[in-house]
Amino acid sequence: MIKLKEYPDDGDFYKLHAAKKGSSRPRKTGKFTKSLAYKQFRDDAALSRLMTIDKMEEVAQGRIWTGKDAISNDLVDAIGGISHAIAIAKLKANIPQNKHVTIVEFSYSSCGFKGY
Repeated sequence: MIKLKEYPDDGDFYKLHAAKKGSSRPRKTGKFTKSLAYKQFRDDAALSRLMTIDKMEEVAQGRIWTGKDAISNDLVDAIGGISHAIAIAKLKANIPQNKHVTIVEFSYSSCGFKGY
């Protein structure tokens, strides 16, 4: 049997939370969802940057960074738009820069994301 707090804010099982109808704390649900989204983003970013979650939190703290500051804090590899990102992806995939590639965009629903 798994016993959860009514409004868990952290811990192993907090993702199992679902807002109850008629809750006396309906505004907390939005805050909880944003907190969950932030933690997931932070954890994914830490993993992709080969940082510990604690180090990522120490650096990022939920702030929005300028490109220059993000580079100096090892939060991004480069500054640029979609063309620059495609050039880097081609380089990493050993695709010649002059070879045409097709970019396929997926909607959130086609990927199984329901959004917030």
